[in-house]
Amino acid sequence: MKIGILSSSTDCVALLRQLPAARNCSAYVGVDGLTAARLEGVAVLVIDLDGLEEQAAPLEAGLRAWREPPSQDGGIAPAVLLLASPVHKDLLQTLRAAGADDYLIKPIRRNELALRLELLSHAADPQAEGSVVHSGGFVFDLDRLRVSCLERPSLDAALTRKESELALLLLEHLGRPLSRAFIQERIWGTEPEVPTRTIDTHVSRVRSKLGLKPEHGYKLATVYGYGYQLERTGSGAG
Repeated sequence: MKIGILSSSTDCVALLRQLPAARNCSAYVGVDGLTAARLEGVAVLVIDLDGLEEQAAPLEAGLRAWREPPSQDGGIAPAVLLLASPVHKDLLQTLRAAGADDYLIKPIRRNELALRLELLSHAADPQAEGSVVHSGGFVFDLDRLRVSCLERPSLDAALTRKESELALLLLEHLGRPLSRAFIQERIWGTEPEVPTRTIDTHVSRVRSKLGLKPEHGYKLATVYGYGYQLERTGSGAG
């Protein structure tokens, strides 16, 4: 699977190319890189927003054109991952509405970027290799929608698609509190406002199915009036 990165930062390009999921990776510069990436068959495109602030309008137009069915060449539009700084808040919201699939806020953590690429690659081509994702000692089979744990052989649980995504999101942000608004945006996207009870129910199911309890080395706690936080307790089998 071909992955592309639209960035003017050599460090950012180098980081992406170091990841196993980006073995076949091409770099592009500027908004014209959108067209080049599409013509070259990129399945997942990473867009670094640094340096693109003055090209916001053509960038938005390019993404919207990709998402308008049917595409001119009849192909499937690439999945898009945005790399943004806090100053890009407005541009980030605009491009998310234009069709970008996901985003990461800088500074980028290598493991977090690797996980998001794995998930987007699987979404872009469910039949491709790499549908098994390892995170926090857990093994997620995204085709069969099951989770297991090498350190707990008895764990082999069935998950829904959203439970899988939620579990990976929590593990991806281990030790960091996540607001309900953030969880809703990342898991439910542009769906109408999701009731708090729905989010709470999904969190409860993930806690139960993965055994996210102190005896297993995890604590999934409610952050009052805010959201949830998953932490390692330093004990248990993981």
